[in-house]
Amino acid sequence: MHHHHHPHDHDHDDEGRCLPGPRIGALAEYDNHGVRFQFPSDWTLTEQSNEEETTISLQSDGTSFWTLMLFKSRPDPEEILDTVVTAFVQDYEDVDVISAIDNLGGLPSLGRDLDFVCYDLVNSATVRAFQTSDTTVMVLYQGTDHELATTGDQLKAITASLQCQDEDLDEE
Repeated sequence: MHHHHHPHDHDHDDEGRCLPGPRIGALAEYDNHGVRFQFPSDWTLTEQSNEEETTISLQSDGTSFWTLMLFKSRPDPEEILDTVVTAFVQDYEDVDVISAIDNLGGLPSLGRDLDFVCYDLVNSATVRAFQTSDTTVMVLYQGTDHELATTGDQLKAITASLQCQDEDLDEE
């Protein structure tokens, strides 16, 4: 309907037609370390683990990415959020921070929503942290505001699909 009036921050096929994000169904599932989520199958997943923490990262083909961190020592979610915010404030210009409370993986989570400038582009980052019975979980995702017009829904969908095993809750 609206031909050519939209911002061109996505790919086109050979005919010059706009390619939307992955079609519904082009999802992969991650299921390991007691967490499960779904993500666009054309995003790149990397994982790093040591005794203390596990980091699972998804990278889109642009600047947008989604990161899940699992901390075995169960640090306070507020501490993790403060650490992340401090890092952003040190690294970027004009960081705006808004506190948020959410539900993630069926559990209440604390959060920060950040806006900052990087290479003259406004970026947004969303950080959420919560504790299960054996882990503290942190989700961080970000991208340029321009790109989030396309990837924002995907990032939110990945986050919404997150499930954490928390077997001990029933026994307490």
